[in-house]
Amino acid sequence: MDRLWPTVLTTVFIAKYRSFPSLWKNSDKIYLNRKKEAYHELVNLCKLRFPTITRDLVVKKIQSPRGSFWKELKKVQASKHSGASTDDIYTPSLWYYELLLFTADCETASNSSDKIATEFGEKMPR
Repeated sequence: MDRLWPTVLTTVFIAKYRSFPSLWKNSDKIYLNRKKEAYHELVNLCKLRFPTITRDLVVKKIQSPRGSFWKELKKVQASKHSGASTDDIYTPSLWYYELLLFTADCETASNSSDKIATEFGEKMPR
């Protein structure tokens, strides 16, 4: 995440994000009607540090680390499939990689940012 976001806030933000499956468990239709309140909670959390933050910025704060996470996950998966020994499996460099592992089975990397952007009727930059 960005330099203004301390590690503690990022960790709390990801934990709060994890507590809202409606935002990351896109295949589960039961959660679709809960997205609005989930985003509202994340905005309120972030307003403690950034009083002027908006829902759009919160969405970007979700998309950014998830995009980085997916790049790292793809490297890990590619190293496992290459026939490499366990010593040669790629070790992710993101400090929050482990924190986002709960999203690994949810969807493909390209679908992640597309689904978030679709919710706002626009294509988010990658």
